[in-house]
Amino acid sequence: MTAPADTLPFPPGRPSDYLPLADEPTFDPGQHLALEMPSETTDLATLGYQESDLADCASSFAVSNAFRILSREGVAAMRHVCDQIYHNRNANEGTGANRLGSYARGAGYRSQFIRDFCDSPELAAHLSDIAGVPLGRHSVPAVACGINYAPEDISRAIDTWHVDSVAFDIVMMITDPSVLKGGEFQYFHGTKQEGQALLGITGEEGVDTALPEDRVVTIPFPEAGFGFMQQGTMIFHRACRLLERADRITMIPSFEVLPANAPDSTNTLNMADWDDPGICPELARHEIWRTQARLESLLGEIALEDHPAELSARINAAIGRLVSFSDKLEKKSS
Repeated sequence: MTAPADTLPFPPGRPSDYLPLADEPTFDPGQHLALEMPSETTDLATLGYQESDLADCASSFAVSNAFRILSREGVAAMRHVCDQIYHNRNANEGTGANRLGSYARGAGYRSQFIRDFCDSPELAAHLSDIAGVPLGRHSVPAVACGINYAPEDISRAIDTWHVDSVAFDIVMMITDPSVLKGGEFQYFHGTKQEGQALLGITGEEGVDTALPEDRVVTIPFPEAGFGFMQQGTMIFHRACRLLERADRITMIPSFEVLPANAPDSTNTLNMADWDDPGICPELARHEIWRTQARLESLLGEIALEDHPAELSARINAAIGRLVSFSDKLEKKSS
């Protein structure tokens, strides 16, 4: 199976730290998917966002309840794959020492099954219907196919309060949620700015501190194979600590708005500071690909009557993100 035509393919090869699996099934959407629609969705306005806040958002969709994604056969196959990747999970501390406890980013490098799942046109079409905007697998492999595991130290949160660096993702339970004590997924019923202000943080950093209970929503998972969808750059959320040691595996595939010239909220400047293998080249490919698409669109729009100042503004809008990312790389090298 190949990625949808509008999605940037994975780069050739894989980071040397990521070991390919020798024993995995072949992904079959007819066998492994059992896509259902969520019964509840919340929009950004309901969380308190104003029209001015939504100007750069491609969709008004905020978050859904959990809905079925994988069939029982799909759950068994995905669990088999994730259990093997656990022994080759990322060795670093994630986006910061106060964030993820145990995880594998870039799982599509290790597993063809996971890569084909994330590239599934059926999955992309289903999520696009939920979000109300065309989506495809994210072009940055580190976040396109991610897995979170229970931390070895269960006094740590699985993931602390934060916002994501990518616009859309699903959080899908791979293990049986009925046996878990703790480990709930929660989001703040308010804007991200409110949540961050209450905890005294900025940006996308995480902190493991309680928010007012009456402002926190817990999303239950009926069983393994269910997941929910969120516009992660706008939802302040966390995965709580476990109260008892248990297997807890969630898969977090990420998606971006298509086509490539559409507005993009991927925070490549933040992600450039992650120490995942290959992250900076992955981010460079993303920004080059989307800049190329914006320039191609601009090429077809320019008229001989256009004023020089207008042309300059439109050119800068097309290339601005790539220039900023290049500047970030230069500062990292100095």
